[in-house]
Amino acid sequence: MKRIILSVLALGLSMGLMAQKVYNGAEPMKGQLKNSPKTSGLIYPESFQDCGSIDDPKFYVADGQSIYKGMTGTNSYGDQAYGQRYVGNYQITGIAAVMSNYAIDGTEEDMAAAIIDMNGNELALVEFTTADIPQMTVDPEGYLDLGFDLAEFNFSAPVSANDFLAAIYVPLLTVTPENELGGNIVAIASTEMGCWSDDMAYSLSMLSEGADYEWVSIYEAWGGAQNGVELDCMIFPKVSGTGLTEADVETLSYIFPNPAKDEVMVASSLTMERVEIVNMLGQVVFAADVNANSVKVNTAEMGAGNYLVKMYTEAGMATKKLVVE
Repeated sequence: MKRIILSVLALGLSMGLMAQKVYNGAEPMKGQLKNSPKTSGLIYPESFQDCGSIDDPKFYVADGQSIYKGMTGTNSYGDQAYGQRYVGNYQITGIAAVMSNYAIDGTEEDMAAAIIDMNGNELALVEFTTADIPQMTVDPEGYLDLGFDLAEFNFSAPVSANDFLAAIYVPLLTVTPENELGGNIVAIASTEMGCWSDDMAYSLSMLSEGADYEWVSIYEAWGGAQNGVELDCMIFPKVSGTGLTEADVETLSYIFPNPAKDEVMVASSLTMERVEIVNMLGQVVFAADVNANSVKVNTAEMGAGNYLVKMYTEAGMATKKLVVE
């Protein structure tokens, strides 16, 4: 846990909205999921095939301690929403996101989840409130427990999209006449800095005072290479497991790290019924009934070499090549 600063006056902010975004390289506020996700049919960012994991959520703030300076949440820069970009032909039934809320004064504020095309058009939207998502807690000494968990929202009808943002609208920052924070502060989890899908995380931001709000990559909004804010948002579209092709099942299945040394994470957006790992002689060196979206496999006792990982999902089998060093 990390001590946080909630007093605007204490930092001399005096409601300096739209201030220049500067990241000082601070370590993230780390969180753990309250519960392991059981949801099937989530599409993950490409970074999840290499370094990202829903079980390892992070929340970065510009200075490492001021929760209202979050890069992917309610902040003093006036950002209104966050989205993760996906490319592929999908029938989307809803959105899930790893996030949490700190209700500073007990008020309830409106939020929304949406699918947005790259022209800024909302293809589907579902409304909810800050009371509908996991809640943070702060102890009397000011130490924060992010309390991250997966929140899910379903659309009234599926929507088709092929290049889009899975987006979450967050409440705007509230400052009282006494220069204290009020209302709600929502934190949306991200991957670790440097673990990204190459400029696929976006925010609805005002890039200069008086300008119009626009969807822009978080990397660009935070100054590009100057600050090096390279991350993905843990916002995921939900898709139906029916009607998927073999290629779709392969795309929705992952192993990482690869090459592996001591362990490998086997994961899928679809529920995996069984996982097998086979060596090049056709011998099964690992087999387990899973009934989950992910499983960690100990590879330390496997000999160095090439293996095939077979993932039996509700929509068919995916096969991945694994290298053990």
